[in-house]
Amino acid sequence: MNSHIIPFEIPNVNHGFVHVKGLIHFKTDHLVLEFDERDGFVGVIKSDMKEKKIPYEEIDSINYIKKLFRTRIEIVGKSMRSLHDIPGAEQGRCVLVISRKNRKKAENAVSNARVLLSEYNLNKMDDDL
Repeated sequence: MNSHIIPFEIPNVNHGFVHVKGLIHFKTDHLVLEFDERDGFVGVIKSDMKEKKIPYEEIDSINYIKKLFRTRIEIVGKSMRSLHDIPGAEQGRCVLVISRKNRKKAENAVSNARVLLSEYNLNKMDDDL
């Protein structure tokens, strides 16, 4: 699978005082989130660009959620520690908001990532036997 790169936002972090914008990279054995934090009112960048690598071994599920006005990618970690560095992540769960123009690309990327995650889990089960 070629690396898919999808822009995302995490709005209303810290009760709306922080807005996060970034890119999610779908790789063959992990996800990479690149993001920065911005002031929720003015949009001024508040932090340096950060990067979080999430190996498939730390991911429980990846979901594509399409609603009428909003599309989201939900990443659920196997523990809270898996996603603790990501702003807005709670209880091992992170929700990334995807713009309308990137819906199809996000749907394809998540579908491919779910296949790779399933293959990883099957290989791990084989190794455990």
